[in-house]
Amino acid sequence: MHASSASRRGILLMVAGSSIFSSNDAFSKLALETIPPSQILAIRGIVAASILLAVLGWKGQLPALRYCADGRVMLRALAEALVAILFITAITAMSIADATAILQITPLLTMATAVLFFGARIGWRYWTAVFVGFAGVTMIVKPGSSAFDAMALLPLGASVLIAFRDFITGRIRSHVPTLVVTFATTIAGMGFGFAGAMVETWHAIDLKVFAYLVGGSVSLVVGHMLTIAAFRAAEPSTVAPFRYAAVVCAVGLSAVVFHDMPDLVSIGGMALIMAAGLYTMHHHMSARATVAAASPAAREAAVEERREAA
Repeated sequence: MHASSASRRGILLMVAGSSIFSSNDAFSKLALETIPPSQILAIRGIVAASILLAVLGWKGQLPALRYCADGRVMLRALAEALVAILFITAITAMSIADATAILQITPLLTMATAVLFFGARIGWRYWTAVFVGFAGVTMIVKPGSSAFDAMALLPLGASVLIAFRDFITGRIRSHVPTLVVTFATTIAGMGFGFAGAMVETWHAIDLKVFAYLVGGSVSLVVGHMLTIAAFRAAEPSTVAPFRYAAVVCAVGLSAVVFHDMPDLVSIGGMALIMAAGLYTMHHHMSARATVAAASPAAREAAVEERREAA
């Protein structure tokens, strides 16, 4: 019962975190009507960094900020900052629903990367899931049609960077607090934002736009905290599939806030991406359960063999 309760809590936290991340994207798109992406990154970074400093101080973790100089933390922060630039630039020209759906190809890209560059071995079912996921991306991007926009390639590039970011994240030493990693990411994004002022024209902002930026900053920090809590509450294999709640939330926000409903082809593409990702996760979880169930029997067989040999 305790494990079941923890799983439910983890799932609810992941759904909430993914939905709030979509809210952050909506706030960014609203602000983009007035100011350029670099200005959003800079101002949002200042607000988010201030929030994180307050939380770190409250938790007594300010001395841990020295880990921001760790090579892996810095590399992850740069990758995440580039993801933010690509995604925010993309939603200037496309719906947050389509952009969010394309990002969901990341788990399949991670799997393909493990095979191509690290010698991992996967079966034909996994490869089929990868190709189905890419077919879904193609349906959203629509290359070669009159509806094609090169901006749609930016979320795909962001997906590649997210796969790289996740690879680096797994190699950050466990004693580095998660909030410190998030703070480093915020600083990197803010730095890219101020650098962008050299190529983009910034504009004066009114109270409404500032409210959008504050809303985006708060939702960004809260989204990170909720998803981190989800992974700590339950097994990653249990909560990870519920990242796809972000797609549902993004479609709803696109329709309600921006009156931008995806066409049927794009919806079909989203369905293919989610189906491929969920199948991959289910197959992986089933394989782990089979191994776990077989392990005691294998140990008993080994003990019996040793007894017979004696």
